[in-house]
Amino acid sequence: MKSWIAVLLIMVLSPWIKAQNKPEQTRTWPLELKLTNNQTIEMYQPQVESLSHNDIKARAAFKLRREGKDYYGICKIEAKAAINKESDLVELSRFRIKNLQAPTANITNNDLQTEIEKNFDGKTVAFSYRTLVDNLAVASGASLPQPKLHNEPPEFVFASQPSILIMISGEPQWTASDGAKEVKRVLNSSALFLHQEKSKDYYLWALGKWFQAPELKGPWKVSKSGPTSKFVMIKDKLVKAKKVDPLEGKTADGKPLYQPGVTPEIIVATKPTELLQSTGEPKYATVDGTALLYMSNSPNSIFIDSKDQNYYTLVSGRWFRSASLQGPWSYVSGKQLPKDFAKIPLKSPVAEVLVSVPGTPQAQEAVVVSQIPQTAQVKRDLKPKDISCDGKVKWQSIPETGLKYAQNCNSPLIEVNSESFYLVQDGVWFTSTSAQGPWQVALAVPEQIYKIPASSPLYYVTYVHVYGSTSDTVTVGYTPGYHGTFVSADGTIVYGTGYNYDSYTSGSQWYPAPSTYGFGVGYGWGYEAGFFMGFSMGSLMYPWGWGYCCYGPTFVNININNTYTNWGRHTVISGPGGHGITTNTIGQTKFIRGNDSSNIYATHDGQVYRRTDSGWQKNIGPGSWENVDRKNTADLDRMHGSRDSQREMARPPTGRDFSGRPQLQGGGGFRAGGFHGGGFRR
Repeated sequence: MKSWIAVLLIMVLSPWIKAQNKPEQTRTWPLELKLTNNQTIEMYQPQVESLSHNDIKARAAFKLRREGKDYYGICKIEAKAAINKESDLVELSRFRIKNLQAPTANITNNDLQTEIEKNFDGKTVAFSYRTLVDNLAVASGASLPQPKLHNEPPEFVFASQPSILIMISGEPQWTASDGAKEVKRVLNSSALFLHQEKSKDYYLWALGKWFQAPELKGPWKVSKSGPTSKFVMIKDKLVKAKKVDPLEGKTADGKPLYQPGVTPEIIVATKPTELLQSTGEPKYATVDGTALLYMSNSPNSIFIDSKDQNYYTLVSGRWFRSASLQGPWSYVSGKQLPKDFAKIPLKSPVAEVLVSVPGTPQAQEAVVVSQIPQTAQVKRDLKPKDISCDGKVKWQSIPETGLKYAQNCNSPLIEVNSESFYLVQDGVWFTSTSAQGPWQVALAVPEQIYKIPASSPLYYVTYVHVYGSTSDTVTVGYTPGYHGTFVSADGTIVYGTGYNYDSYTSGSQWYPAPSTYGFGVGYGWGYEAGFFMGFSMGSLMYPWGWGYCCYGPTFVNININNTYTNWGRHTVISGPGGHGITTNTIGQTKFIRGNDSSNIYATHDGQVYRRTDSGWQKNIGPGSWENVDRKNTADLDRMHGSRDSQREMARPPTGRDFSGRPQLQGGGGFRAGGFHGGGFRR
């Protein structure tokens, strides 16, 4: 059993829907199916072999009982999957049974396949999302498409005193404030920078106080007297309207990031920059079993390899190397890392960086998870919301395609041709014959859209798909690429494409483009959470773009958080039987482990195996089993590990506390809850 499997798996039972509005019945694995001629079949939980969009292919073992005898066999299953990561639920429907085999039963395959399919008509079968992840990890090995990412390093700043990094999207663009035109604010930043004409001073609102500086880039000091009442009025109005980030300097549970009396240094950057820091002079600790040292008093992932005496740091899932903490830093492929990184123990305080070390089980699982969509059913009469453009639409060509996109609109609006337009909002595609609408939910998306290259700021929309439709609903889904998580050429996940896209700004509007650096974005891994993503305590803002923003916690599990809840939990998203979903509850689905549900398996070689207290056995005929040599059970143990719900929960790495909060190293600690301002593109 692989030690990296993150959570206990709970066997899941799905509702069997007899008719609309009738109570749903609860059954457990194995499922008992009644056939003609007094025959029954026990269908054991399938092992998923592949997932393409929402098409599942799996294999399953079964037991056919006929004339008092038991015959074991296997079959292949093809079905449609509805996936809700937040609720740990995968529902299968529209079953097709293929390649059914029961060698000793002398059956007519086609007739039995047809009977089994009829038993599944109009019904859904569910199991744990974690089971899907683990099944796919066991079955993985095929190469995955990888975008052409850009890995030019950002600028790095190292500080040994408390500091925060505040980003401006390019050179500052000043705009007049409502009600006080003589007071200008920086439009292309989510922080509040103010400056009054004919005044030598600049002001910044952060950490509940005013900072003052002679230049925009500093040096910033706490203002002794504060600005005029006009500044306060402008600040209160913008914060209330959530037009700026108040930079409160608090953790997700409302605790201050800094000790009383501590005022951090303000660092302002206008180009991709990352802040590395330590609490006082750097201190180092050994990583057991390796030649690595890590900076023990830093929220960042900073290492020294004692063999080559180089520093290594992990930012946005990418590794950078330098001979000095002051730089210069250069990108280093994960495959070129010192081999000791792959030897970091699972219980090390820096174990979460394993998710970014090629070839490790943690990295492999993260790649598997990044290919699994979050799905939903949306009503066909759903309409997009709050579409606005800054004047007449300004079209920009998308490289390597014949498409154009609207630079100056708050949603990604794409022109396919003069009579065909598409846009994405919160994971749903809409289409119209005009850029002004009216809009309707798209039933399909042109293939050209999925050829948008990573060099385009709209690349992330290629991770949103339409899977099918009925007369009332459309099945949609997105993978984590929609939120900026991509698979690198190293076979690890990284945040952002690495390109420094231009944002749109005018005299009164800012539409920020997705950004890779400046926010301390990092990934971690833990026994309970699998892989997760967080933001550095050195950055008080979310990155812009990627379909989400605004006030939020200090870490965001992009794999689990469900964008579709933005449309309303009850009126749009469907769970089993058409019920609306709510957090952690879908319809009346029960999570139950069935008796004898986790010990029968079908394998690629067409054989049926079972797990017993004394080891593995292979079925050789009705009621007959033979023991399997323990030397040949590695694959069987992995399958069992992905289904076994009685496994003991391993202790989390020491880099995590027991409240379940990630203590990020590879992206660093906690950041303040805040707002990412501007008219972001969803």
